[in-house]
Amino acid sequence: MRKSERPCSIPESLLWTCSYQFGQALVLLAFFYLLVFAGYGFDWPSQAMILQLAMDLNLDRSFLLIGVTSLGALFVVVPLMRLRLGPNFRETIGWRTPRHEEVIFALATVIPIAVLGDLIYELSGSFLHTGITQRLSSQTLQTSSLEYLQSTLNGVPYPILVVALALGPAVGEELIFRGVIGRGLVHRHGVWAGSVMTAFLFAIAHVSPSHAIATLPIAFLLQFLYLKTGTIWIPIFVHFCNNLIAVSMMRYEFVPDINISPFAAIGFLSYLIVILVAFESRRRNWSVSQDFV
Repeated sequence: MRKSERPCSIPESLLWTCSYQFGQALVLLAFFYLLVFAGYGFDWPSQAMILQLAMDLNLDRSFLLIGVTSLGALFVVVPLMRLRLGPNFRETIGWRTPRHEEVIFALATVIPIAVLGDLIYELSGSFLHTGITQRLSSQTLQTSSLEYLQSTLNGVPYPILVVALALGPAVGEELIFRGVIGRGLVHRHGVWAGSVMTAFLFAIAHVSPSHAIATLPIAFLLQFLYLKTGTIWIPIFVHFCNNLIAVSMMRYEFVPDINISPFAAIGFLSYLIVILVAFESRRRNWSVSQDFV
């Protein structure tokens, strides 16, 4: 980090946390306005006609909602990053090409962290099944995150799901939570405190309590990989692969066949720890161009 750059503070981090959601909402409103304008011109339709247009376009399952918003938000986020970090922001956040060994180690973490995240989602959903949530359908509360994704987006073409739910969020969220928030909080508050705060902000951005809790393991993993490699492409790659697994399993209906036991979860966790220890041991022999730790 350049001496002239002021690290990201906690209040500013909260604003950045909201920026991605705000960017998606802004893009969605702008795009829908263009659709209405294309169909009706300056003769603005009534509310009933607008609702009918939304139903005709099947917005809850189309690229217009999940594709344009996730990718279009990058046109909001990237200019804000350049404004905040300066014209050399790519160098600042670590734009270098990852080493082959870094990619291999990163890829080895994808399966165990995906399994652990989904197991935590199920456990947290059961734990939070109290109070008001008891009035909801037990079937909804007991389904995993993959089953929920399958029930809500079934029928959307697979390439659209990959772009909208795997690639778009991976790039947008990592640029914000690793490139701006995570890097800044670590420099301001230290590695441990900065990483913990970044992980919790990353979880908060996923809104749903169960989903937020389930994202904590991968949030810490992505922060670890970013700090150790110094390149933004490694967390983007792992985040994309994690999302891709969820999208693929949903699309091809693998979810009902999977039942992870606590003993299997311990095995995946042990495997992940071994991979990270081996990665750290191997990393010490590399000459990293930009190491944030």
